[in-house]
Amino acid sequence: MKTPKNQCESKVAFSSVRCGWLSSSFAAALLIASAGAALAELPNPSTIDKLARKAYCSEAKIESSQLDNGIVSYKHVVELASNQALIEHPNVYRDSYAWKVKIVALLDQDGDEPSQLCNRKSFELND
Repeated sequence: MKTPKNQCESKVAFSSVRCGWLSSSFAAALLIASAGAALAELPNPSTIDKLARKAYCSEAKIESSQLDNGIVSYKHVVELASNQALIEHPNVYRDSYAWKVKIVALLDQDGDEPSQLCNRKSFELND
């Protein structure tokens, strides 16, 4: 037999379970919404290539005289470009290493000379 004290305890327990369920449902809905928004903002692979190429060409242009004189290596330019790409586009890759891998892949494909990589029509970004 339920006493008034037992009834109060069961109502309190039910209320806390219901409140906990509502809180977790709300948190799950926010998580799903934010994950969907993050996925919607990611650029396609072609755009990522263009962003990586733009970062490399920008840094190569800044360092061009030192590149020509052999004071700075292409490896250093890639390092600068990957850091710059991360700063400008933090939602594409989580760290500069991923940008570095992307830039090096483009250099392997197209050549590491700025004249080979940076004077291409496909480099143009539609802003």
